[in-house]
Amino acid sequence: MRNIPIFALAIFLSSCQKHVAKLSTNDQKSEKIKTLFSKVSEENIDYLQETFSDSMEFVNPIGDKLDKAAFIVGIQELYDMFDGISFLEMNGDAVGAEVETVTYDNGIVWTNVWNTFSATGKYTGQKVEFPFHLSYQWDGDKIIKEVQFFDMSVFEKETNAKAAINNTTEKVVINIEMSVNEGYTKTEVEAFIEVLSHFIRTHELNTYDYSYFISEDGKRVTLNEKFRTSGDLILHADKFENGPNIDLFMKIFTFESFIVAGNTTEALRERIKAYPIEYRENLGGWIY
Repeated sequence: MRNIPIFALAIFLSSCQKHVAKLSTNDQKSEKIKTLFSKVSEENIDYLQETFSDSMEFVNPIGDKLDKAAFIVGIQELYDMFDGISFLEMNGDAVGAEVETVTYDNGIVWTNVWNTFSATGKYTGQKVEFPFHLSYQWDGDKIIKEVQFFDMSVFEKETNAKAAINNTTEKVVINIEMSVNEGYTKTEVEAFIEVLSHFIRTHELNTYDYSYFISEDGKRVTLNEKFRTSGDLILHADKFENGPNIDLFMKIFTFESFIVAGNTTEALRERIKAYPIEYRENLGGWIY
């Protein structure tokens, strides 16, 4: 029994060492964030310039880190791509949307937002709506960091449509028709394609579409490839020619047609001039 007070004291001391935080939904910082979203809807960028610190760090949903200048450019591009930007009301009822500010006992302050973005794309003409979560870290009355969590596909789709209309996309598409040489079975071709696909995934992050299609008789293969820039296709050529698969590739396949489409650079054309390529320029539509 004499050990009970000592045990209780140990629990008390342990609990005293735990960090605690204070949460509020109607404090000054939460209200500033509400105003910020209102200003975004009004396409008023001055309030953002004032509220965000000049030394702020912006982290987008894929982990890219940008400074204030790049962040402001991103907001301006948002206005260029969408009309009628709106958000749900954040009124403290925690239904649908909310803002809350958390003050930790070490002095760090974050304001967290969950809401829904609604707008109409200027280039696709499509109405869009998606949920998002944002977190803002404060230094005094200035935001020093913004971290975003949401699906970026809506913005990518609108960016693609804009690039198509203005014919400014840097993406390059390859379509290759090949015949399978004598002595190679459909099973052997499929096994080799699996090796090639693994190599591309491992070594070429910006080769974002790499697709093989084979005929029923196993004698003809179509290869479609997409690259974000001409530079990425140059990297692909370097990896292919200096990699472990080129010899077997050339033994298995014979090129029947080799089309490279898009706004290709002179550097790319010079790099791949040894191949029997026919170039095609952009005419319409868009490239995902």
